Amino acid sequence: MTLLWCVVSLYFYGILQSDASERCDDWGLDTMRQIQVFEDEPARIKCPLFEHFLKFNYSTAHSAGLTLIWYWTRQDRDLEEPINFRLPENRISKEKDVLWFRPTLLNDTGNYTCMLRNTTYCSKVAFPLEVVQKDSCFNSPMKLPVHKLYIEYGIQRITCPNVDGYFPSSVKPTITWYMGCYKIQNFNNVIPEGMNLSFLIALISNNGNYTCVVTYPENGRTFHLTRTLTVKVVGSPKNAVPPVIHSPNDHVVYEKEPGEELLIPCTVYFSFLMDSRNEVWWTIDGKKPDDITIDVTINESISHSRTEDETRTQILSIKKVTSEDLKRSYVCHARSAKGEVAKAAKVKQKGNRCGNDESLSSKLTLW
Repeated sequence: MTLLWCVVSLYFYGILQSDASERCDDWGLDTMRQIQVFEDEPARIKCPLFEHFLKFNYSTAHSAGLTLIWYWTRQDRDLEEPINFRLPENRISKEKDVLWFRPTLLNDTGNYTCMLRNTTYCSKVAFPLEVVQKDSCFNSPMKLPVHKLYIEYGIQRITCPNVDGYFPSSVKPTITWYMGCYKIQNFNNVIPEGMNLSFLIALISNNGNYTCVVTYPENGRTFHLTRTLTVKVVGSPKNAVPPVIHSPNDHVVYEKEPGEELLIPCTVYFSFLMDSRNEVWWTIDGKKPDDITIDVTINESISHSRTEDETRTQILSIKKVTSEDLKRSYVCHARSAKGEVAKAAKVKQKGNRCGNDESLSSKLTLW
């Protein structure tokens, strides 16, 4: 068997070497598709050629006489080598456009390449696969997806992710849910319902990592799939409001002498809104700061509440303000999916009783 594998490997490597002299559409290493899987668990990985790079699927390619070939480069190695599909119990196998591990081992970490070819056509792409370890509380270097729940918004659910295709619909797996290290059982407002986990009323205390462990049989063996995601409770759309400008306001007057530094904060509160783009900007005499000749700098800071409401502060700074600068209109603007608002700062020269207050309303312009 060892001799046969060596012969097959040399033959395969000869194909790869001959391919090197032929033209092949090489999409390189797709680092955006870095795949992480847990050690000692099944993993199924679809060739990304058909998902992201080619306009036809595997069935069409197979019908046209194209062959899908898999090979890999071990971690910290440069040599491409064929994948051994003759391991005991078919630990690694290929089924159509899917590479299977039943189960993974730590030394499976590396860059994997799928190549679609015949005598006249060739296309290939590589992607990194990382096999990671977890502890008894499911902690690991795995990058976790984040699922956001609205606070006090009625019943909401999360679903055990990325388990499709591992077992047929006729198989009824066992699913166990955990919050952190604790099995979810008799929780007040969290109820396991098979692949789903229901939150009756989401609260800040529900923030954390949730893990589903899916156990299923296959060919006399038992496999486990571990999936962890982070739940973040955020502000409810029922309570969302348009942006609120806290500064500038009608209670503060920025009174300066020529030559002094002028600092005006634009501080805006934004309710959390899913996928909303929050914006804050200044205008000076109706123009953006970049479009005027005065020496002005703007620095921004952002903070978030526990429910991801956002506060943005943009500080407008003029190091040595002139008497002309003290007559200008400085307006803070803000926009979100809920609307747009603006507020002018009260700026005047010391000893000037009127300043520019009388012209504020006429100069306040939405950009």
